[in-house]
Amino acid sequence: MKHDPSDLDSILRWRDRPSGGDADEERAAALVRDALGPGALPDGLDDGELLAVEDRLRPERHGRPPRWLRPALVAALLSVSVASVMGYETGWFAPLRERLRFRSIPAAVPEPAPPRPKRRMTRLPPAALPTVEPAPAPIAAPPPETKPVVTAPPRKVALAARAPVTPPPVVRAAEPAEAPAASEEILALQQAVGLLRGKHDAPAALAALDDYLARFPNGVLAPEARVARVDALLLLDRAAQALRALDQLPLDAHRRSTELQLIRGELRARTDCARAEPDFTAVLARAQAAQPPAQLPGELQERALYGRASCRSALGDAGGAASDLRAYVARFPHGAHADWARRWLENH
Repeated sequence: MKHDPSDLDSILRWRDRPSGGDADEERAAALVRDALGPGALPDGLDDGELLAVEDRLRPERHGRPPRWLRPALVAALLSVSVASVMGYETGWFAPLRERLRFRSIPAAVPEPAPPRPKRRMTRLPPAALPTVEPAPAPIAAPPPETKPVVTAPPRKVALAARAPVTPPPVVRAAEPAEAPAASEEILALQQAVGLLRGKHDAPAALAALDDYLARFPNGVLAPEARVARVDALLLLDRAAQALRALDQLPLDAHRRSTELQLIRGELRARTDCARAEPDFTAVLARAQAAQPPAQLPGELQERALYGRASCRSALGDAGGAASDLRAYVARFPHGAHADWARRWLENH
C-alpha cells in the first residue's frame, strides 16, 4: 500500500502497521510495539492539554521595571563600576588577580638526542695520495750584458762563519740628572725678598739685604739687592738714605729704570727742584717715545707731569708750569691733583 508523502493523515505510524510480513518496515513496527507496550501512548490529546503545551512552549516575557526604579538601578550600576575601577587601581583585587592569573603550561623539554657515533678517520696510504708534478719553469731570456760574479773561496767563507759573534753593547738608559742645589747667594737674596714682599717686614728685610751685600758685594744678583734695599728704605720713610742709594745706582741698566728715575726726581724735588726737573723730563720723554705710547704706565706719566709742573712753578717758570698743568687736566681729568691744577690755572 503506497502513501502520498504530502498527505500526513495517510501515513501510518509504526505501531498502527499490521503485524506479520517479512518486509523490513513490518519487522521495525513489531519492535516498536514490543518496546512501547500497550497503552504507552494515548491516541490523542484534548484541547486543554494542547493549550497547556502551547503555553509552556511560548517564550516567557519579562516586564520592564517601573520608571521610579530606573534611576536607582542606573546609580547602582555606576557605583559598582566606579568601585571596581578604584579597587583595581588601589590593589583591592590583587589576591584575586593572582588566583585568576593565567599560568601557561611549561613547554615540554625535548629529549636529548643520542650522541652520534664518532667516525673513524681512515688515512689513505701514501701511494693513494695524488702526486703533483711541478710545472716547468719558463725559460727567461739572458740579459744583454752579464758580468762575472766573483765569489770568495769556500775556505774563507767557512772561517768567517766560524768567527765568534760579539754581542751588541748594552745601552743603559741615562739616569736623570740631579737638579743643582741652589747657591747660598740665591738663598740669601730669596730670604731677604720674602721678608720685604711677602711679610712686609721692612726692618728685617733691610738687615738681610745688608748682610747679603756684605757677603756678596760683586754677586750676580747684587743690582737686584740694591734696588730692593731702596724699597725697604722708602717703606721706613728714610728719604735721604734712599736718595743716596739711588744716586749710586746705574739706572739705565735696570728693568725698573724709568720708575727709579721718577722716584729719584720726586726725592730731589723736596730739596732741589733744579736737579729734579731733568729726571721728570727724561721720564716724560720716554713716555712719548714708547711704542706703543701706552707701554709706560699712566700712573708714572701722571706723577712725572705733576712733579715737573710743581718744580717749574717753584723755579718761577709760570709758563712751563701752566703748560704742564693744562696737559695734566686734559690727560688726567680725574687725577689726584686735577682740582689743584684747575684752581692754579684760574688764579694764574
